[in-house]
Amino acid sequence: MSVASPAISLARSRIASPRWVTAGVFFAFALGIGLWAGSIPVLMRQSGLTATGLGLAITLHSGAYILAMMGAGWLTRWVELRRLIRVLLLLHAGAFFLLFSATSPLWLTLALIALGLTAGATDLAMNTEATALEREAARPVLTRMHAAASGAFAIGAISGSLLASAAGPMACAVLAAAAILPVVWAVQRLGPRPPVALQKAAPGARGSAGSVVWLIGVVLGLSIAAEVTAQMWSAQFLAQQAAQLAALVGAGAALFAGCQSVVRLFGDRLRKRFDDLGIIRASLALAALGFAVVALSDRFGWSVLGFALVGLGTACVVPCCFALIARSAPHRAAAALGQASLVAGLLRLPAPLCLGYVAAAWSDAAAFAGVALALVLGVLMLAVHARTGARIGTRS
Repeated sequence: MSVASPAISLARSRIASPRWVTAGVFFAFALGIGLWAGSIPVLMRQSGLTATGLGLAITLHSGAYILAMMGAGWLTRWVELRRLIRVLLLLHAGAFFLLFSATSPLWLTLALIALGLTAGATDLAMNTEATALEREAARPVLTRMHAAASGAFAIGAISGSLLASAAGPMACAVLAAAAILPVVWAVQRLGPRPPVALQKAAPGARGSAGSVVWLIGVVLGLSIAAEVTAQMWSAQFLAQQAAQLAALVGAGAALFAGCQSVVRLFGDRLRKRFDDLGIIRASLALAALGFAVVALSDRFGWSVLGFALVGLGTACVVPCCFALIARSAPHRAAAALGQASLVAGLLRLPAPLCLGYVAAAWSDAAAFAGVALALVLGVLMLAVHARTGARIGTRS
């Protein structure tokens, strides 16, 4: 008993630490999103939503997501951050019941808008908390928290396709809520965030914060658009390729997120050894290759492999972008993240609608090829930036 007690106490203290609790927030947040992604074909049949309608609904969802991120950046000035996270998580849980009970195209579209509002605001709040924790730790920790989100999305995606097919979509809503409620309790136990942590300077940040927000915002938009494409379109695409494997169509999104999670587990080690901008360039190139594989493949297995490559490629982009922005504007990290999200939204917002149009007019493969080309454009933009010799958001 005397030997085991210190180990048990250490384990409990680690689980109750701000970093572990915040990783739990990332996990609970993403699990429900994965459940939705894996159950898209079932929800489309249940509500009668067409592929074109799905493109419009996801576009409106993205618009709500972006506006909510901007709004949450403003709210953090007036509402204590951890209290805001708790309230947003509860609203996020409620949005899933609205979503999975949809029985008409309008209902599903409105539910996706509501989910976009809760998800966008929660995304901004939890990443503000995570970047503050990274500054306090004085070493990279953000990517591991994103690994928790990717792992949760992978679990949710495959569970969503299986649960929705076997037990109905509402089972997914119950599972999402069951994951969120304990995390709300854990955040409550942390207490308020110390204000000094959000005001800590980042001595190594160089360059104009405005130019950083613009450049990284564009890259962020391309990467998130690619992620959303893999998350939201893979199940429907795989269902068309292999209708007999309907219960496994979540495998594309699951493997995408699973590969993301594995890379993100070791992503902080990569960030210690390599420059964030270099990691982003290599990552975008790998994601472009993954979409090219999907576009050129007509087999279920190869398409799943392509989505896995997309997961590998996009794994470190968003965490690196968020870290660069936070280091470049340490005194107003939440506002800077919100501004970058707005820039990203100018690219991300029309992406689902454009994908839906291209898929309807030509083919899904053509839509995925377009995403690959957009990611290559992002690599070229960063290469041009590197040739100028400019340095942004460098670590001390």
